[in-house]
Amino acid sequence: MSVLLNEILSAVLQIIVLTLIPFVFFLFRKDKSISFFKYIGLTRTTSKAVWLSVAASVFFLTGALLLVSISTDVRQIMTTPPSITGKLRVMGMQFYTIAILLIIACFKTSLSEEIFFRGFIAKRCFRAFGFTAGNIAQSVIFGLLHLILFWALTKAEWTFLILIFCFSFSGAFIIGFIKEKYGNGSIVPGWVAHGLGNTVSYFVIAFVI
Repeated sequence: MSVLLNEILSAVLQIIVLTLIPFVFFLFRKDKSISFFKYIGLTRTTSKAVWLSVAASVFFLTGALLLVSISTDVRQIMTTPPSITGKLRVMGMQFYTIAILLIIACFKTSLSEEIFFRGFIAKRCFRAFGFTAGNIAQSVIFGLLHLILFWALTKAEWTFLILIFCFSFSGAFIIGFIKEKYGNGSIVPGWVAHGLGNTVSYFVIAFVI
C-alpha cells in the first residue's frame, strides 16, 4: 500500500508543479478577463472532439501494441524495469497495482502533460509561430522530452528512441489539431485520448503480452 500512496503523492505533486508554471505566467498577464481554467484549456469541449480523440487513441494504440507484439527488442524494453510497464509487471496484477496503473495513466502522465503541453506550451507556440508551425513546435518539444525520458530510464538504442519520438510527435500533433479545430481550445479531448491510450497500453504490455 505504501507504493500506492507514494504514487498518489507523486501524481499530485507532478500535477501541481506542471500547473504552477502556467499559473505564474497567468498571474502576470495583462488580460484578466478569463479564468485560469480557461487559460489552460480545462473547459467544456465538444462531443465531436472527444470522439475524434478516442479514434486517434485507438489508432495509435493498435500500432503501438502491434509493434510491441512483433518486436522482441521493443517488448523487452517495455516489460523490464525501470519502465512503468516493467514495474507493474513485476508487482503482478492485483487491486492496488491496477489502482497504481490508473493513477499513473490518467493523472500523473496524461492530465499533467495535457495541462502543461497543450494547455500552456502549445498555446504559446501558436501565438508565436501561428497554428501550423506552432503545432509542429509543441509536438517537437513533446517528442524530444519523451525521447530523453526513455533514454534516461532504459538506455535504449537510437532506433527505439527515434520511434518513441515519432510516436510522441504524431500523437501531440493530432491532439493539438483536434484541440484547436474541433474542441474549442479545450484540453479535455487530449486528456481523454492520452488517458485511454496510456491505460490500455500499460495494462496490455504489463499483464497480457
